Amino acid sequence: MNMRNLLSALLTITFIGTSALAQPELPVLKANSRSVHFIDGGKPMRGEWLLDPTIALDVYDAFRTDQPKTITVTTDIESKSFEVEPGNVYDFVILLNGKDVCKTRISTMVQGYTRAAAASATGPVTIPITIQKGKLHLRGRVNGSQPLDLIFDTGADTCALYPSAKSKGAEMTFDGTVNNAGTGGITVRQISRSNRLEIADVQWSQEPFIFIERQAEPADGIIGYTVFENRIVEFDYDRMVMVVHDSLPAHAAEYTRIAMPYAGSLTAVDVVMSSGESNWRGPFILDTAGGGSMLVNQAFATANNMHSTLRKVGTSVSRGVGSGPIHSNQLMLPKLELAGHTLTDVPIHVEVPSDGNKAPPGGVLCMEVLSRFNTILDYPSNQAYFKPSARFAEPFKLRRSGPPPAAIAAIAGGVTVLVAWMLLRRAKAARALNAADRPAAPIA
Repeated sequence: MNMRNLLSALLTITFIGTSALAQPELPVLKANSRSVHFIDGGKPMRGEWLLDPTIALDVYDAFRTDQPKTITVTTDIESKSFEVEPGNVYDFVILLNGKDVCKTRISTMVQGYTRAAAASATGPVTIPITIQKGKLHLRGRVNGSQPLDLIFDTGADTCALYPSAKSKGAEMTFDGTVNNAGTGGITVRQISRSNRLEIADVQWSQEPFIFIERQAEPADGIIGYTVFENRIVEFDYDRMVMVVHDSLPAHAAEYTRIAMPYAGSLTAVDVVMSSGESNWRGPFILDTAGGGSMLVNQAFATANNMHSTLRKVGTSVSRGVGSGPIHSNQLMLPKLELAGHTLTDVPIHVEVPSDGNKAPPGGVLCMEVLSRFNTILDYPSNQAYFKPSARFAEPFKLRRSGPPPAAIAAIAGGVTVLVAWMLLRRAKAARALNAADRPAAPIA
C-alpha cells in the first residue's frame, strides 16, 4: 500500500481491472517485511509503500515522464528492475512471509502534458493566473467542458472536481472509490482515473480526478502540482502569470536558491521565525491554495513554546471532512525569514495542543507570504528560487472578522481543510490531494 507521506488523504481503489488478474506467470518478489522501496528513474519514491495483502491490486503510479526508464522494486529480501515505457502497466506479485500474495502494478499511464496542435512544439507555456480569496486560480477544461475556474495548488498531489464542474460539462466515468481521511473523519468518494485536462495550450489525456460531492467553495475544482512534476514552474505575481519551463530559465540567476525537499508527497522549504529573543526553524509545505500567511502545527508550536512566547491577537476554528474541529490561536510573529529575505509583523495561525495531529513538518506556508515572492519551483531538481515581488513590503492585514484568512481547499479534508494537521498522506493507485484545514474567521 503506497503511503505517500503527510497530511491529508487515505485513498483505496476498490475497482480492479480484470486484465491485471489474467496475466500468467507474473514476476514474484519475496518479502518478510511490509516495507517496500521504489527507485523510479533514479529517484526514490515520495513517502513509503507498505504491503497489504487485503488489497486486490495495489497500484504504484510512476513519476511522469515521456521517456523509457527503469523502476527498481526492493524488499528486505530481494529486488527486481522493470524497464518501463510511458502509457503501460506492469504487474507482479510480492509474496509476504511466504504465504500472503500482494498483487502489485506499476502504472505509467499518468504522463506529462502534450502540446495542442496549434501550439509551439517547444518553449515555455504561459498561463494567466488570478488570486481569489487568497488562492491561486487558473482556467482550464476537463473532458471537453466549458471553461472551468480551477485552483492550482502546490500543496495538492492530485486533481479534484466539484459539482459545479459537472454542470459545466465536465462529465467523468467513475471506476473506483476512495476512502478520503481528513480532519475529523473519513469520507468515501468516487474517483475517475482517465480524463482529458486542458490548460492554456497543453493537455493531458489520462489524468485522475477525485469527485468532491459537496461544493466547498466558489471554484470548479483543484489541480495538483503533480501535473507539472517533471517541469519547472515559475510564478510571476507582478505579471500575474504562471510559466512552465522545460529547463531552468536564465533569469533564475537573479533569484535566491534554496532546497525544496519532499515532506511526504508535498514539497517544503525551510522557514526561520523569530520572536526577537528566540529563533525557530522548520520545514513548511508550499501551499498556493492557502489564503493566510502560514499555519503552524501543534507539535512544532508546543516544542518551541510559541503560544506563551508570541502575542495573541485572536483565535480561529477549522473543520475537515468530519465533525472534529481544529482550534488555533492567531499570534503575531515579529519576523519571518524565507530564502534570506525577512518579512515583519506577520499574523500567523498556530494550532493549540490537542490529541493526535502530530504532523512532523512545521506546517503550511500560504499565499499571504508566497505572493510576496516571485518564485521558480524546479520539481525535477527539488530546488526553489525566490525573489521579492512588488508586494513584498506591503504590511500584513490583521483580519478580525469576515471571510477566513486561509481558504477552503478540497480533498482529503473537504471543507476548510489544512494540510499540516494530518500526520500521513496515504495513497493507493492515485495521488492524494492536499487537504488542508483552513482557519475560519478569527475571533478577536
